[in-house]
Formats: sequence, C-alpha cells, structure tokens
Amino acid sequence: MNKRPYVLTIAGFDPGSGAGLTSDIKTFEQHKVYGLGVLTSLTYQNEAQFYGVKWLSFEEIEKQLNALKIYAPKAVKIGLIESATVLSKVLDWLTENRPEVFIIWDPILKASAGFTFHENLHHEIKSLIKGRVHLLTPNLPEYAQLFGKQSPQSVADDMQCSVLIKGGHQKGDEVCDELYTYHREVFRVKSRKIEGDPQKHGTGCILSAALAAEIANGDTLQSACSKAHFYVKKAIGSNTSLLAYHCTT
Repeated sequence: MNKRPYVLTIAGFDPGSGAGLTSDIKTFEQHKVYGLGVLTSLTYQNEAQFYGVKWLSFEEIEKQLNALKIYAPKAVKIGLIESATVLSKVLDWLTENRPEVFIIWDPILKASAGFTFHENLHHEIKSLIKGRVHLLTPNLPEYAQLFGKQSPQSVADDMQCSVLIKGGHQKGDEVCDELYTYHREVFRVKSRKIEGDPQKHGTGCILSAALAAEIANGDTLQSACSKAHFYVKKAIGSNTSLLAYHCTT
C-alpha cells in the first residue's frame, strides 16, 4: 500500500465545516493526502452569519506545531490568522523546522458572512512574505486591499512569491484564476460559471487546500492550480445550499 503524503493546514475552526480547518481536512481526504491540522482560532458562525472569533495565542499554536514534529508534511496551507505578528512567528517556526516545505498563505481578510478580520495587513505584507511563502492566493477584493493597483507580476517579483488571483468575484459568464510566478510566467485557468452563479461558503479555503494537496502529490504549480479550480467548481455545483459537498476528484 502506498503511503499518503502529509499536508498541514494552519487555520481557524468553522462550526459548520464549510470553511476553515475541517473543510481543509475534507478536501485533503478527497485528494488522497493525509491531513494534519493546527488551530489558530475559534469562530462563532454558520454559512450565513458571523458572530465573533476567539484567537489562540502563538504559544498555543506553537504547542500544536511542536506536537506534529514527528510528521514531515510536503505542503502547508495557512488560512485565518490573528495578525501580522502571529503570522510572522508561524513562518519563523516553519522556516526553522520545515525549511523544505511548500507554503501557501490564503489571506482571509473578510468572512463571506460579512465580518472583517484584517484592515491593515497591506502595510506589512511584503516584509512578511518575502522569501518565506511560496504561493499567495487572494481573491480580487483581497488583492486590491493588499496591493492596490500594483501589477500582479511586480508583486510576485517584489515578494519572490507566486500569486494566484482567484476570479470568483468577476462579473460575466466566465471565471478566470490567474497565476503569476516570480519566474515571470503567467498561467490562466478559465471556465464558464455554473448556471445561476450559485454561491458557496468557504470556496477560498477549498481552493487553497486543494492546491496544497496537489503540490504534496507531486504536481506542478500550474497543474495544481488547474485541478484546484475544477475541484472548487464541482463543490460549487454540488448542491443548492451555501455548504459544499466534497466530491471525489
């Protein structure tokens, strides 16, 4: 029997499992990787309403990370995190203890139910990311909040980090995810929106988790982006509610 690669998610807990750590684990399982989880926060929400968040300290996060030192994940996905300070400490821990791992940060700035988590990360993001994260996965509003009108390629160059801009907020009949690498390669994944453009809670979490899993399975970044795009599309079309069913790949 082939041993599955390990993938680690460092993320918040969503009681409805539409987003966050438990959604990531469901995504990992569908991609035939073994999911490990480190909790950053407890959120009080469902797919339609957000009531609040309780953050775990870095010391509590570090204890979880230390307990998982016996595993060697191929990829790490970072989701909801309290602050630039905590993110920096997490990245320091990963650099020291897992220097070879592929790191994805999905910068969750606002819950789909409307709660805003971060408003000032744009002041610090470049110094945080440079040389320590391999892939950043903002959606269009997050990209605008973090980088304004700076071109994606110049952002990738400045941060030495590939940038995947998720296109789910685009108007029209198509959705296009755009990948900009710091090797100056541009890769686009397009598809037609599902009829009626149904909405789902947690699609950004699902996409970044699927990407991490594909990378851990040995895929190229471009191929992983394509597969993750269509995995999310299956999730969006899986039912008519705001909570996705996780379909086999």
